Amino acid sequence: MFDKTKVEAMVGVVGIKNPNNPTYAIIDTANQSSTSGYLVTDIPNVKVEFFKDAQDYEAITDEDFNELLRDVQKSAIVDVCNMVFIDKEDFQDRNLFYTNPSNNVEAETLTDGFVGYELIVKKEKNFAFKITRVILDFQSNFDNDIILQLYNTGDPNPIQSKTITISEQHQVEQLDWVIDNSGDTYKGDYYLGYIKSSSTPIPFKRNYQGSDTISNIEGLTIDPIEVTGHSTNFLFDLNDVGGLSENIGINPDILCYDDYTDFILQNKSLFAPAIKLKMGILMLNTSTSSVRVNRKVSISSAETERMLQQLNGVELRGGSTRVISLHSQLNSAIEIIQLEIKKLQKGFHGGRIMVASRV
Repeated sequence: MFDKTKVEAMVGVVGIKNPNNPTYAIIDTANQSSTSGYLVTDIPNVKVEFFKDAQDYEAITDEDFNELLRDVQKSAIVDVCNMVFIDKEDFQDRNLFYTNPSNNVEAETLTDGFVGYELIVKKEKNFAFKITRVILDFQSNFDNDIILQLYNTGDPNPIQSKTITISEQHQVEQLDWVIDNSGDTYKGDYYLGYIKSSSTPIPFKRNYQGSDTISNIEGLTIDPIEVTGHSTNFLFDLNDVGGLSENIGINPDILCYDDYTDFILQNKSLFAPAIKLKMGILMLNTSTSSVRVNRKVSISSAETERMLQQLNGVELRGGSTRVISLHSQLNSAIEIIQLEIKKLQKGFHGGRIMVASRV
């Protein structure tokens, strides 16, 4: 699994060379730039002229055309990542923190301060989790808010925060908070909870037949905690963290899975050759299957044939020379990426996938 939006931000890993024809030398600086050194226009028959005159809108502006090229590269990036990780098993575990029946009768007593959970994640670099929702059970002080916060030990500010108005005894709040190590924080421990004060809603006790037993969730160690007297929306002193036996009224629903977003982002150059080939395929497909009559450039039958040969491959006369299709080249590039990943996983770098160090 990977985050589509985040990997699309790699656009620019492959560049596009401006054509010599001044009429079509309209590629902006961003599209010309290539962080990997690869240019899609180095592929034979992939030409800006043909692609521009084959796209659907004849009167497209230069600005919109450059945006179209960026969209093509984004599609190529996502397609390549899907091909690389198609056989990977992503799911690891999913559960609520508490699954045993609870008898919501008696009110809990909490000390003012931060109350919540410490989440210790396993060290594998591609481990991710998602807090999909929280189930909230409170006894009184309705129509007051709690500010649910998620902290990482690498950042004094909450990395996620949501104000929730408690309006009834039992309610569900959708969160969809994703922690995949591709943001500004990396590993460390996490703290999920809220600041309890005299005005915050009062939760129920969990004192019925093991209702306070926390589920075993693959990849996570979960401990209820409190930081007595903490009242600011900043990370507390970790030395002040203490254990907590009382219930805080929130029951998170956690999905744990393998996520390769960070690996992809930190290893752009590994993916660049395949992205170049996939982008070339997409551009040639457009050039050979326009939905409008080409009014500026007359693509000869010979040129069209060469583009199709580039796409699909061909045995030339005598069988001694072969044009290898872009599709075959792409499949080979995907296999190379997958082999490199296996090498890293099998111990070429200490038994773990290595990613670029963070500044």
